[in-house]
Amino acid sequence: MKILIIEDEYSLADAISEMLIKENFSCNIITNGEDGENEALTNIYDLILSDVMLPNKNGFEILRNLRGERIETPVIMLTAKSEISDKLDGLENGADDYITKPFHMRELMARIKVILKRKTNIKNTNILEYSDLILDLRTGKMSSNNTEICINGKELNLLEMLLLNKNHIISREILANKIWGYNSDTEYNNVEVYVSFLRKKLKLLKSKVKIKAVRGMGYKMEEEDD
Repeated sequence: MKILIIEDEYSLADAISEMLIKENFSCNIITNGEDGENEALTNIYDLILSDVMLPNKNGFEILRNLRGERIETPVIMLTAKSEISDKLDGLENGADDYITKPFHMRELMARIKVILKRKTNIKNTNILEYSDLILDLRTGKMSSNNTEICINGKELNLLEMLLLNKNHIISREILANKIWGYNSDTEYNNVEVYVSFLRKKLKLLKSKVKIKAVRGMGYKMEEEDD
């Protein structure tokens, strides 16, 4: 699993990263708010740890903008502010948890694991929907307009990724890494091949859902206008 750390205290960010790596997570550290928001908007993470007081843009602004873009990645706020109003501000804007500095690393790790477990349980509802398209992860059936097609393997994994992140663009690199693995020798054109397979199936289902290629960026699910 991959975690984004947005924190301008270098020693703290490094300590968190070291702890997460020992727990077999991969991490990316960003030290200012504007770059942190851009990273969260353009790449896929399983969880975000964000400080509140950051250069350029504060953590509350980042959180509001992420939720405004319907990005549902879990967010834990890290802050020296302990007032109840600050905690409520974070939680009301979509934070999943709030931890006040200084904190013990073991407590942070426990909170991360609880939230990731909760996210996994939610994901295991097994039914993903967008517009007129339904994907049943248990059976591998994609359906629309009272017609269904069975898919499996990489096609199923790819459609699941696109549906889970339907509100923002996913790069070919991220799709390749998430589906084939970071250590895979898979070429990026394999992603294009499987996108082509899914497009043909969506056409057979006469679905309004399309997989749009965004030049130089990646792919995005969108609904075709009537």
